[in-house]
Amino acid sequence: MYDDYEFEDETQSPDFWTKDHYEDEPDHPLNSQVNKPYDPVCYARTGPPLPVADNFYQAKAPRLQRYSRANGYTKLFVPSSLVLLAGPPKIGKTTIAVALGKAIAQGKPFGGFPLDQQTVGYISFDDSPGEILATIDRHPDINETTNFYLNIEADPIDTPHGLEAIENFLIKQRGNGVVIIDSFHAAISKSVTRDARAMRKLVTPLKHLAERAGTIILLHHTDARGNQIADHTQLQAAVSQTIQMRQEQRDTSRIIHWKSQGRGKGICRNAYFRSDNETHFAPHNPNPLANLHPRDLSTKPIIEALQKQSMTVTDLSHHTGLTVRRVQKRLKKMLNSALVKRKPNGYITCNV
Repeated sequence: MYDDYEFEDETQSPDFWTKDHYEDEPDHPLNSQVNKPYDPVCYARTGPPLPVADNFYQAKAPRLQRYSRANGYTKLFVPSSLVLLAGPPKIGKTTIAVALGKAIAQGKPFGGFPLDQQTVGYISFDDSPGEILATIDRHPDINETTNFYLNIEADPIDTPHGLEAIENFLIKQRGNGVVIIDSFHAAISKSVTRDARAMRKLVTPLKHLAERAGTIILLHHTDARGNQIADHTQLQAAVSQTIQMRQEQRDTSRIIHWKSQGRGKGICRNAYFRSDNETHFAPHNPNPLANLHPRDLSTKPIIEALQKQSMTVTDLSHHTGLTVRRVQKRLKKMLNSALVKRKPNGYITCNV
C-alpha cells in the first residue's frame, strides 16, 4: 500500500536544525519563544532557556582547568573527589575512618602512605554521640589544636540543609578540607537503593561539590566477605573511586586489605595494613608470590630476580630473558598491585 507514497526526509529541510522547526511545540527547549520560562517540573529550573552552545567549552580551554586532573592524584585516594570506602559489617569502619581522619588532620602517614595535611570534618549518622566520642577518646593525640571537627547533628545529605552544611565547611577550608560521612545508608532520609535514576541524582551533587570544594569520603557496607558493595551499581559508577576493605584476623593483630578502583594515575590498587590496636595502622607486605596465577610465566621470574637485588628494566630483561617491553608492562601492573616499588637505582620487590 506504500508503493506510491514518497516519504519526506525532514532532516533535509532548511529549518530542521533551527528553533523555527519547533515553533509548534511551545514546551520544547529549542522553541522560538525564548522569553517563556521552563516548566520547573520538567526542567528543574525557571527563567528563559540558555542558548544551547553556552555550556560547551573547548576541552583545553582555561575555563575547564580549575577541575582536578589525573596528575594530581595521591597514593590512597583521589583529592577533590567523591570516594566510597566500603567494608563488611563490624569490620570497624568507624575506627578505621577516625584513624584515617586523624592522619589527614595531622599530615601524618596512614599505613605507610603519605597524606597531605588537611582539615577534616567527620559527620556521624550511624553512631550515637557517646559511641563516636568514645572512639575519638581512644586517640590521645587528638586534642584542641587538631584540625579534626565532629558533627553529630547534621541533616541528611539528600536535603538542602545537609548538602549546604558540607559545602559551607569545605568552602571555609578553601579547597583544603576533607569530609567523612559515616555512613551513607544512615545519611539519607529515604530509600533510593532500588531506583538507579534516584541514586544518580543523589550522588551526583556530592561528586560535583567535591570537585569544586574538597574531598568527600562516604563510608558504606559490603557483603560479609567484602566482595560486593551494597546497593545499586549506579552508586559505584557515580563516585570517583571505590575502596573495598577486607580483614584477616591474626593472633594479636588483624590485616586490613584495601582494594581500590578508580580513574587516574597514582592510585594504589592494593594496600595492606596491620593493626595491633584500634588507633595505629602500620604497613604490611604480604607474600608477593601467594596470589600469583600458576600460569603466569612473566611475573614470577621478575619477582624472584628482584628479591635478590635491585635491578633496572634492562637488567631484568637480560636476567629473565623477557623482552624490555614485556618487562615494562609487568612492572607497571606490579607497581599498581604493590608487589614491587621503584628505587633511584631500579626496582625492588616489597619485603615478604
